[in-house]
Amino acid sequence: MIKPSIAVTRVVNSCVLLELDGHAVLTDPWFTERWWLRRGEPLGLRIGDLPPLAAIVVTNLATNHWDLRGLRDLAARETTPLYVPTSGMARRARKLGFLRAERLEAGRSVDIAPGVSMEVVPSGRTLVWPNNAYVFGAAGGRVFFGGEIADVAPLERYRAERPPVDLALLPVNGLRPPLGPRLVMGPDEAVTGASVLGARVLVPVHEAHGHDPLSWMFRTGGTARDAGAIAARTSGPDLAVTDLPTGERWEMPR
Repeated sequence: MIKPSIAVTRVVNSCVLLELDGHAVLTDPWFTERWWLRRGEPLGLRIGDLPPLAAIVVTNLATNHWDLRGLRDLAARETTPLYVPTSGMARRARKLGFLRAERLEAGRSVDIAPGVSMEVVPSGRTLVWPNNAYVFGAAGGRVFFGGEIADVAPLERYRAERPPVDLALLPVNGLRPPLGPRLVMGPDEAVTGASVLGARVLVPVHEAHGHDPLSWMFRTGGTARDAGAIAARTSGPDLAVTDLPTGERWEMPR
Protein backbone atom coordinates (compact mmCIF):
# COMPACT_ATOMS: atom_id res chain seq x y z
CA MET A 1 0.00 0.00 0.00
CA ILE A 2 1.36 3.42 -0.99
CA LYS A 3 1.86 5.77 1.94
CA PRO A 4 0.03 9.10 1.46
CA SER A 5 2.63 11.77 0.76
CA ILE A 6 3.44 14.89 -1.23
CA ALA A 7 6.94 15.50 -2.59
CA VAL A 8 8.33 18.28 -4.78
CA THR A 9 11.47 18.45 -6.93
CA ARG A 10 11.99 21.76 -8.68
CA VAL A 11 13.45 21.28 -12.18
CA VAL A 12 13.76 24.93 -13.32
CA ASN A 13 11.52 28.01 -13.46
CA SER A 14 7.96 26.63 -13.06
CA CYS A 15 8.92 23.13 -14.15
CA VAL A 16 8.34 20.93 -11.12
CA LEU A 17 8.10 17.19 -10.50
CA LEU A 18 5.22 16.59 -8.09
CA GLU A 19 4.81 13.23 -6.40
CA LEU A 20 1.28 12.71 -5.12
CA ASP A 21 0.89 9.47 -3.15
CA GLY A 22 3.53 7.94 -5.40
CA HIS A 23 2.10 9.24 -8.70
CA ALA A 24 4.33 11.68 -10.59
CA VAL A 25 3.13 14.83 -12.37
CA LEU A 26 5.37 17.17 -14.38
CA THR A 27 4.42 20.84 -14.58
CA ASP A 28 5.39 23.47 -17.17
CA PRO A 29 8.13 21.46 -18.91
CA TRP A 30 11.33 23.36 -19.78
CA PHE A 31 14.47 21.37 -20.57
CA THR A 32 16.15 23.13 -23.50
CA GLU A 33 17.49 26.68 -23.48
CA ARG A 34 17.36 29.02 -26.45
CA TRP A 35 19.95 31.66 -27.33
CA TRP A 36 17.34 34.28 -26.45
CA LEU A 37 15.99 32.53 -23.33
CA ARG A 38 18.31 31.26 -20.58
CA ARG A 39 17.44 29.57 -17.31
CA GLY A 40 19.38 31.64 -14.81
CA GLU A 41 19.67 28.59 -12.52
CA PRO A 42 20.89 24.97 -12.88
CA LEU A 43 18.65 22.37 -14.50
CA GLY A 44 17.51 20.12 -11.67
CA LEU A 45 16.46 17.05 -13.71
CA ARG A 46 16.79 15.94 -17.30
CA ILE A 47 14.12 14.20 -19.34
CA GLY A 48 15.86 10.86 -18.85
CA ASP A 49 15.80 11.31 -15.07
CA LEU A 50 12.00 11.48 -14.88
CA PRO A 51 9.96 8.61 -13.48
CA PRO A 52 6.85 7.38 -15.33
CA LEU A 53 4.41 10.27 -15.39
CA ALA A 54 0.71 10.20 -14.55
CA ALA A 55 0.35 13.51 -16.39
CA ILE A 56 2.06 16.61 -17.75
CA VAL A 57 0.27 19.91 -17.09
CA VAL A 58 1.03 23.25 -18.74
CA THR A 59 -0.09 26.68 -17.61
CA ASN A 60 0.63 28.76 -20.73
CA LEU A 61 2.36 28.73 -24.11
CA ALA A 62 5.55 30.65 -23.25
CA THR A 63 8.62 28.62 -24.22
CA ASN A 64 9.91 28.40 -20.65
CA HIS A 65 6.64 26.74 -19.63
CA TRP A 66 5.93 24.80 -22.82
CA ASP A 67 9.10 23.28 -24.22
CA LEU A 68 7.94 20.97 -26.99
CA ARG A 69 11.49 20.64 -28.29
CA GLY A 70 12.58 19.20 -24.96
CA LEU A 71 9.57 16.89 -24.73
CA ARG A 72 10.58 15.14 -27.96
CA ASP A 73 12.95 13.02 -25.87
CA LEU A 74 10.23 11.67 -23.56
CA ALA A 75 9.93 7.98 -24.32
CA ALA A 76 6.30 7.55 -23.25
CA ARG A 77 4.80 10.28 -25.45
CA GLU A 78 1.98 8.11 -26.80
CA THR A 79 0.67 7.09 -23.38
CA THR A 80 1.32 10.14 -21.18
CA PRO A 81 -1.66 12.50 -20.73
CA LEU A 82 -0.73 16.11 -21.45
CA TYR A 83 -3.10 18.92 -20.45
CA VAL A 84 -2.86 22.43 -21.92
CA PRO A 85 -4.97 25.63 -21.95
CA THR A 86 -5.47 26.06 -25.71
CA SER A 87 -6.59 23.90 -28.64
CA GLY A 88 -3.58 24.96 -30.72
CA MET A 89 -1.19 23.69 -28.07
CA ALA A 90 -3.02 20.35 -27.97
CA ARG A 91 -2.79 20.01 -31.77
CA ARG A 92 0.94 20.71 -31.75
CA ALA A 93 1.49 18.16 -29.00
CA ARG A 94 -0.45 15.47 -30.85
CA LYS A 95 1.66 16.08 -33.96
CA LEU A 96 4.71 15.44 -31.79
CA GLY A 97 3.31 12.08 -30.70
CA PHE A 98 1.43 12.97 -27.51
CA LEU A 99 -1.72 11.13 -28.51
CA ARG A 100 -3.41 11.94 -25.21
CA ALA A 101 -2.85 15.71 -25.40
CA GLU A 102 -6.00 17.58 -24.43
CA ARG A 103 -7.13 21.13 -23.89
CA LEU A 104 -8.74 21.58 -20.48
CA GLU A 105 -10.81 24.65 -19.70
CA ALA A 106 -11.26 26.17 -16.28
CA GLY A 107 -13.75 24.27 -14.19
CA ARG A 108 -12.88 20.84 -15.60
CA SER A 109 -11.92 18.04 -13.24
CA VAL A 110 -10.24 14.76 -14.18
CA ASP A 111 -8.81 11.78 -12.34
CA ILE A 112 -5.18 11.46 -13.39
CA ALA A 113 -4.29 8.39 -11.32
CA PRO A 114 -6.01 6.10 -8.80
CA GLY A 115 -6.92 8.34 -5.88
CA VAL A 116 -5.49 11.51 -7.50
CA SER A 117 -7.80 14.16 -8.93
CA MET A 118 -7.03 17.40 -10.75
CA GLU A 119 -9.14 20.52 -11.14
CA VAL A 120 -8.41 23.32 -13.62
CA VAL A 121 -8.58 26.82 -12.16
CA PRO A 122 -8.65 30.09 -14.17
CA SER A 123 -5.56 32.19 -13.57
CA GLY A 124 -5.89 35.16 -15.89
CA ARG A 125 -3.87 35.80 -19.03
CA THR A 126 -0.30 36.46 -20.07
CA LEU A 127 -0.73 39.32 -22.52
CA VAL A 128 -3.58 37.90 -24.66
CA TRP A 129 -3.08 34.17 -23.98
CA PRO A 130 -5.10 32.31 -21.32
CA ASN A 131 -3.42 30.60 -18.39
CA ASN A 132 -4.48 27.55 -16.43
CA ALA A 133 -3.73 26.75 -12.82
CA TYR A 134 -4.25 23.30 -11.34
CA VAL A 135 -5.33 21.89 -7.99
CA PHE A 136 -4.40 18.30 -7.23
CA GLY A 137 -6.18 16.27 -4.61
CA ALA A 138 -4.82 13.08 -3.06
CA ALA A 139 -4.79 11.29 0.28
CA GLY A 140 -1.54 13.10 1.08
CA GLY A 141 -3.17 16.51 0.73
CA ARG A 142 -4.21 19.21 -1.73
CA VAL A 143 -1.73 21.09 -3.92
CA PHE A 144 -2.26 24.33 -5.87
CA PHE A 145 0.07 24.92 -8.81
CA GLY A 146 0.02 28.29 -10.58
CA GLY A 147 3.09 28.57 -12.75
CA GLU A 148 2.11 31.79 -14.51
CA ILE A 149 -0.32 33.77 -12.40
CA ALA A 150 -0.12 37.48 -11.65
CA ASP A 151 -3.00 38.34 -9.35
CA VAL A 152 -4.52 37.16 -6.09
CA ALA A 153 -8.12 37.71 -7.22
CA PRO A 154 -8.52 34.31 -9.01
CA LEU A 155 -7.32 32.59 -5.83
CA GLU A 156 -9.85 34.49 -3.75
CA ARG A 157 -12.65 33.42 -6.09
CA TYR A 158 -11.48 29.83 -6.01
CA ARG A 159 -11.15 29.71 -2.23
CA ALA A 160 -14.63 31.18 -1.74
CA GLU A 161 -16.09 27.95 -3.15
CA ARG A 162 -13.46 25.32 -2.36
CA PRO A 163 -11.68 23.89 0.69
CA PRO A 164 -8.14 25.02 1.57
CA VAL A 165 -5.03 23.53 0.04
CA ASP A 166 -2.04 22.25 1.99
CA LEU A 167 0.69 23.36 -0.41
CA ALA A 168 0.84 26.26 -2.88
CA LEU A 169 3.40 26.64 -5.67
CA LEU A 170 3.33 30.23 -6.91
CA PRO A 171 5.69 32.55 -8.86
CA VAL A 172 7.71 35.17 -7.00
CA ASN A 173 9.93 37.12 -9.40
CA GLY A 174 7.29 39.66 -10.43
CA LEU A 175 8.41 39.62 -14.06
CA ARG A 176 7.16 42.63 -15.97
CA PRO A 177 7.89 44.61 -19.15
CA PRO A 178 9.06 48.24 -18.93
CA LEU A 179 5.49 49.29 -19.74
CA GLY A 180 2.37 47.37 -18.92
CA PRO A 181 1.14 45.03 -16.20
CA ARG A 182 3.13 42.54 -14.19
CA LEU A 183 3.17 39.10 -15.85
CA VAL A 184 3.54 36.99 -12.70
CA MET A 185 3.27 37.44 -8.95
CA GLY A 186 5.99 39.01 -6.88
CA PRO A 187 6.77 37.83 -3.34
CA ASP A 188 4.04 39.93 -1.70
CA GLU A 189 1.36 38.51 -3.98
CA ALA A 190 2.67 34.96 -3.60
CA VAL A 191 2.54 35.12 0.19
CA THR A 192 -0.91 36.72 0.14
CA GLY A 193 -2.12 34.19 -2.41
CA ALA A 194 -0.84 31.21 -0.43
CA SER A 195 -2.54 32.58 2.68
CA VAL A 196 -5.80 33.11 0.80
CA LEU A 197 -5.66 29.50 -0.33
CA GLY A 198 -5.18 28.37 3.27
CA ALA A 199 -1.84 26.74 2.47
CA ARG A 200 0.50 25.64 5.24
CA VAL A 201 3.51 25.80 2.90
CA LEU A 202 4.48 27.98 -0.05
CA VAL A 203 7.11 26.66 -2.47
CA PRO A 204 8.17 29.59 -4.72
CA VAL A 205 8.59 28.96 -8.44
CA HIS A 206 9.33 31.25 -11.41
CA GLU A 207 12.15 32.96 -9.52
CA ALA A 208 15.30 33.02 -11.68
CA HIS A 209 15.70 35.08 -14.86
CA GLY A 210 18.62 34.37 -17.17
CA HIS A 211 20.96 36.84 -18.83
CA ASP A 212 19.65 36.85 -22.38
CA PRO A 213 18.05 39.23 -24.88
CA LEU A 214 14.68 38.91 -23.13
CA SER A 215 16.24 40.08 -19.87
CA TRP A 216 16.94 43.41 -21.56
CA MET A 217 13.19 43.80 -22.11
CA PHE A 218 11.81 42.54 -18.79
CA ARG A 219 12.65 43.21 -15.18
CA THR A 220 12.08 41.19 -12.03
CA GLY A 221 10.84 42.27 -8.63
CA GLY A 222 11.45 39.62 -6.00
CA THR A 223 12.92 36.31 -4.87
CA ALA A 224 12.01 33.28 -2.79
CA ARG A 225 14.06 34.74 0.04
CA ASP A 226 11.94 37.89 -0.09
CA ALA A 227 8.81 35.75 0.14
CA GLY A 228 10.21 34.00 3.20
CA ALA A 229 10.91 37.30 4.94
CA ILE A 230 7.44 38.65 4.11
CA ALA A 231 5.73 35.48 5.36
CA ALA A 232 7.71 35.54 8.61
CA ARG A 233 6.65 39.15 9.16
CA THR A 234 3.00 38.88 8.14
CA SER A 235 1.90 35.26 8.52
CA GLY A 236 4.02 33.99 11.38
CA PRO A 237 3.79 30.23 11.96
CA ASP A 238 0.67 29.89 9.78
CA LEU A 239 2.66 29.84 6.53
CA ALA A 240 6.10 28.33 5.95
CA VAL A 241 8.06 29.27 2.82
CA THR A 242 10.31 26.52 1.49
CA ASP A 243 13.01 27.95 -0.78
CA LEU A 244 13.76 24.84 -2.79
CA PRO A 245 16.94 24.66 -4.91
CA THR A 246 16.62 22.95 -8.28
CA GLY A 247 17.22 19.21 -8.18
CA GLU A 248 16.52 18.87 -4.46
CA ARG A 249 13.61 16.59 -3.51
CA TRP A 250 11.51 17.86 -0.61
CA GLU A 251 8.77 15.92 1.11
CA MET A 252 6.00 17.83 2.82
CA PRO A 253 5.72 17.10 6.54
CA ARG A 254 2.54 15.34 7.55
